[in-house]
Amino acid sequence: MGRKILVTGGAGFVGSYLSKELIKQGWQVTVVDDLSNGKIKNLTQDMEFIRVDIGSDEFVKKLANHSFDIVVHCAAQASNAISFKDPRRDFLSNQVGSLNVFELCRAKKVRHCILVSTMSVYGQPNQLPTKEITACYPRAYYAVHKLAAEHYLRIFSEQFGLNYTTFRLYTTYGHGQNLENRDQGLLSIYLSYLINGEELIVKGSKDRTRDIVHVSDVVAAMMKSIDNPKAFGKTYNLGTGKSLKIEKIIELLINGLGLKMDKYPISYQDKTPGDPFDTLADIEAAKNDLNWKPKISPEEGIRLTVEFFKGGQRKR
Repeated sequence: MGRKILVTGGAGFVGSYLSKELIKQGWQVTVVDDLSNGKIKNLTQDMEFIRVDIGSDEFVKKLANHSFDIVVHCAAQASNAISFKDPRRDFLSNQVGSLNVFELCRAKKVRHCILVSTMSVYGQPNQLPTKEITACYPRAYYAVHKLAAEHYLRIFSEQFGLNYTTFRLYTTYGHGQNLENRDQGLLSIYLSYLINGEELIVKGSKDRTRDIVHVSDVVAAMMKSIDNPKAFGKTYNLGTGKSLKIEKIIELLINGLGLKMDKYPISYQDKTPGDPFDTLADIEAAKNDLNWKPKISPEEGIRLTVEFFKGGQRKR
């Protein structure tokens, strides 16, 4: 088996976690990222880094002399809120960029392409927990474009024989998220306010629920899918199968930081367009096919994340 792998968006949150794990497992990792949200500090010297926008014509040119056995496509504009501010940018990132990546896979005869998608494709699902076969009714430009990318990949499989696996990520969190971006990442948004001692801005009801999954569990599932015939042509939800109220998530963050829930200023505002009220993943397919299950509970994951920021990031 070949050991060359391309990770798009590899300087971002999920992509950098995955890239580091791949290095540990002996893969030759090439990272593509435009650094619009990713950070160069997330990379290691063992990785080849190519700075390029996957939605540009330069993408294919810069990779012309490269070959890969596997491609993991993490790169994306991954915010419902930002997609409403700039739908064209979202289109270029999530549709045009994805097409460029899949065309690269075809041209380079890649064995397996893994697509990182989102639970947002469901919109507000009519079934909780939500199975992968649930009808998708996306309510944000971001979700529309990610669902289109899923269909593009399926067509590439049907037309060119490209093996693929799609992961629909639920709210993914952990230390290493970009706290400078307050339009992306539920827990990182809240932490950015709390760590700086600012009034906490919460968009939407405190009674909303979220299935949150730790990034290490997400990466573990992706690793189990690489070159795995059981995962070919499949779409998997990655969550914990458990949901918490937003109010409870906020309480765990505030208490974990040694602050007082009843004293901390919180402002509840109108929800972000396109955001569902409740999310809860059915993860049986990933459990059965990949022999995977999340190891970190939401409560433990929040504790670990807060401890990281208390120990280092908060002092900066």
